[in-house]
Amino acid sequence: MSGKTEERLALVVDDVPVNRQLAAAFLARLGWSVADADGGKAALEWLGRNSAVDLVLLDIGMPGLNGEDVCRELRNNPHFAGLCVVAYTAHALPGDVERFLAAGFNAVLIKPISLQMVRDVIDGLFPR
Repeated sequence: MSGKTEERLALVVDDVPVNRQLAAAFLARLGWSVADADGGKAALEWLGRNSAVDLVLLDIGMPGLNGEDVCRELRNNPHFAGLCVVAYTAHALPGDVERFLAAGFNAVLIKPISLQMVRDVIDGLFPR
C-alpha cells in the first residue's frame, strides 16, 4: 500500500452556518472533500445530483425536513443503501442515541464536536 488514501466526499447538513463550517473544517483536516447544505430539502436535492458521496453528517433539529426525515428518505431509496449517515445533534437526552441508530443512522455525533470526536466516528465507519 502506498499510504495514499482514496479521496472521499462528505455532505454536511446544518441550518446554522457556523456549525456547517466547523464540521466541514474538521472533515477537510481529515482529508475529506466536503460539500454543505443548509437544510433537509437542499440536502436531498444535492444528493440527487451527486452520487459519489460517502458520508452525510446530518443535523437533527432543522426547520422543514429535519435530520430524521432526511435519513428516512435516504434509507427508503435503494440508491443510498450503502451511504453512511451520521446524526449531528445537540439533542442528547437518554434514549436519543439509541433512537437515532434505530432510525437508520450509522453513528451519532453530539454537539459541540471536536476534531477527535469526528476522527473517532470516521475511523469507526471507514476502517483503514
